[in-house]
Parts: sequence; C-alpha cells; structure tokens
Amino acid sequence: MQCSWLGERVAAPNLKLVLSNLIFKKEAGNWGPNATFKFPAHGGTHGIWKAVSDLLPQDKLLLDTKITRIDTIQKIAHTMDGKELHYQHMISTMCVDQLIEMLPDIPAETQKAAAELIYSTTHVVGLGLRGKPKDISKMCWMYFPEDNAPFYRATVFSNYSPNLVPNPTSILSTLRLANGTQPSITSEGPYWSLMLEVCQSARKAVNIKTLLEETIKGCVNTGLIEVDLRPIPVLGLRSHHLFERRIQR
Repeated sequence: MQCSWLGERVAAPNLKLVLSNLIFKKEAGNWGPNATFKFPAHGGTHGIWKAVSDLLPQDKLLLDTKITRIDTIQKIAHTMDGKELHYQHMISTMCVDQLIEMLPDIPAETQKAAAELIYSTTHVVGLGLRGKPKDISKMCWMYFPEDNAPFYRATVFSNYSPNLVPNPTSILSTLRLANGTQPSITSEGPYWSLMLEVCQSARKAVNIKTLLEETIKGCVNTGLIEVDLRPIPVLGLRSHHLFERRIQR
C-alpha cells in the first residue's frame, strides 16, 4: 500500500474553515467517497466477511488452523497439526516478516530486509454505555491530535446501526461508572457505544494494563463522555483486541 489513496479519501483540513464550521455549526462538505458508505445492519464489519465466506464451498473453508511452513516449490502449506494443504495459487494476508519465516530457502538479503520491517500496532477498545450520546449523536468517526487522550480516532459505532447495541429494553448490569466507581445498578437502556483506536509503535509505548482506564479518562477529557456530580453516563460493556499494521522502512 502506498499513499496515493489519501488524496480522495482523507479530507485535507483547512483551519479557517474548521473554525468557521465550529462557530456556525455547519457540516464540512467535499469528503469524497467517504461522504456516504454502506454498512451491514447486523454483525458489524464481521458481517461483511461472514457473508463472503458463505459464498465459498463450505467443505473448502478451514478456520482456526495455524500454518507453520509453506513449500512454494511443491505448493504445499503445512499446518501445526500435521496436515498438508495443496494449492495452485496462494494469496497471503499475513504480515510479510512472518510469511518470510515460513518460506524455505529464502535468500539472506530477503530475510534481512524482512527483519528490518517496522510496524505499528493498533489497540481497539470498545465501550458500551447506557444513555444517549449528546453532541456526537450524528457523528461517524472523529480524530484527536491532542495529547489528553491515548486514542487517535473515536467511532460512534452505535450510529452505524441500532443492531450494534443491545435492545433498549434489555436489562443489563453496570460494570462501572465513568468516574471509576462500581455501583450495583441493573436497569434498561437505551444504549450506545464507542470504538477507540490507540496506536503503539517503537516510538509510542502503550501500557496494556492501564490502557482501558486511560481510554475512559481520555473520553472524559475530550468530552465524548460527560461526568457530573452524579457520575454519568454509565459504562455497560467493554471489549479489547488488537491488530498489527506492518510497513517497510
């Protein structure tokens, strides 16, 4: 991947226009193809790949299987449990350095180049909240260049589809409040959710043990979550996972 796709998909900020839109509460235009987009009503992004997998021959679909070695001469992928998967053509989406480790007879210069790849890790933190978002009720995603929050982007995931959060009549227990206390509260919704993305690299350390607390505090600092004397809103759900993006130096 190279940077040419940025031209039409990432809006170039104009400080004067940004300030004007904030003052007069206007929405910025000229967002290119990202101005509108389709999203699954059910299942989130996973729903897209689930629909694609349903189109494949189910007897050829193999999940939860780890590849340990790929013989590109014999065209055989060897699995951890001893299976041999014969193929004609292979499309790999694994990280390049990990792929190189699985290929035999790789030239030394290629191995060296793979070892010098640099990468960043994105931690994705999901927060489920009770209540309704206020000023961001129509937002999709927002970027945060400030240093008062660990995340660089926040997505109001519940705005994409009402099916991405529990039914408003669902009765759920509160895990904690935004101020850190853990009251004994069980009640109905409505519910909404945030997805926060935190970048980690050799130049930006992330403490996994404190990441959730720092993310919640960042939501408060940036106004995504409001906390008053009756510490609300209530956090109802939480989740965390990560993936890696690797790019060549």
